[in-house]
Amino acid sequence: MLNFKRSIIICLFLVLVLSLTVGAEDNLQILMSGMENYYQGNYKKALNILNKDIEDKNIKQQLKVDILYYRTLSQIKLYNIIEAKKTIKNLANMGYELGYLYRKLGEVYLNKNRQFDYPFYNEARKNLKKANTLGINSVALHNDLAVSYQGLNEIEKAIKEYEYILKKRKDAVNFLNLAELYKEKGDKEKAIKYYSKVLDEDTENISIYINLGDLYLQNNEYKKAVDILKESIKLDNSFAAVYYKLARAYYLSGNYKQSEEKFKEVINRNKNYYQAYYYLGKIYENRENWQFAIYNYEQAIKYNPDFADAYISLGNIYLHQENYYKAISSFTSAIEKNENYPEGHYRLAITYNKLNMKEAAIKELKTTLHLSSDYKQAEKLLTRLTGE
Repeated sequence: MLNFKRSIIICLFLVLVLSLTVGAEDNLQILMSGMENYYQGNYKKALNILNKDIEDKNIKQQLKVDILYYRTLSQIKLYNIIEAKKTIKNLANMGYELGYLYRKLGEVYLNKNRQFDYPFYNEARKNLKKANTLGINSVALHNDLAVSYQGLNEIEKAIKEYEYILKKRKDAVNFLNLAELYKEKGDKEKAIKYYSKVLDEDTENISIYINLGDLYLQNNEYKKAVDILKESIKLDNSFAAVYYKLARAYYLSGNYKQSEEKFKEVINRNKNYYQAYYYLGKIYENRENWQFAIYNYEQAIKYNPDFADAYISLGNIYLHQENYYKAISSFTSAIEKNENYPEGHYRLAITYNKLNMKEAAIKELKTTLHLSSDYKQAEKLLTRLTGE
């Protein structure tokens, strides 16, 4: 196909030679030899040829434009961007703005071949938009424009580009691009819509099932989360993280029996999975199986000593059992791990109040309300203790 294309171009220029003066035949040879090397991938040799002086006063303007065109393409292929931009400007001064050159320049700025340390999204966008105004309207151009908008965090513009592409050509990649953008934007409904469309095209992509599971969980659609995560496990049952998500979906749906089984499966696969111990602790706490609840909270702390929620849950059990000094120890540990966590200060205040340690309770209640004004119970208790 490439040879056929080259042959057509060569034939067209052989016709052109009939209109040239004898003195211009060298310039035609420059073009023909430069083109041949360009299409053979010999860009450096092509550029050496095309860089020869073409200021012959008898040269036809179209021939000069063609030489400059292939010179620019060779410069771009060699990532000689400064010279390419100069040649493009030279062409523009002659009255020729060629969309394809801007398109290729924009593509290079996206750094697809990692020739630079990082992409230049602003330059890519500028050149790609210029190419578009000059009539380049391919799906590939709009895809590159979308990527440049993403790199500049212009999410709405990127979305419009991908939506345009999908009107022209539906494929899993661009459904996925839209899904990711809507997820980033926080539009869970549309993210779910496009992730689902990806599955219509590609049923073997486990990451899509996992992303959908996460979105259903965030959207409080627990049954859907369970169903989609079960499908992902059918595809690949080697990921403890997927079992954890499934176990959590069961837990949030109130199916504690299934949740317990899945959290135990998570621990069988990865004994360091501290969140699984935490949720098992919550399950046993709900059943008032205090011994098992305490054990699992302690395991969660063992595998993550900075897990403030586990300290608070452990403290709540001790508070319920009226083991106040152990409760104080647990709540104090939670605050040490995260001093800006209002729940730790609030629970500590309740414990101090149980021990009639009024001033200590007031201090913790004030800290709680300083960190978060949403603690109405803390506000009520503080009013009662201070009489204000």
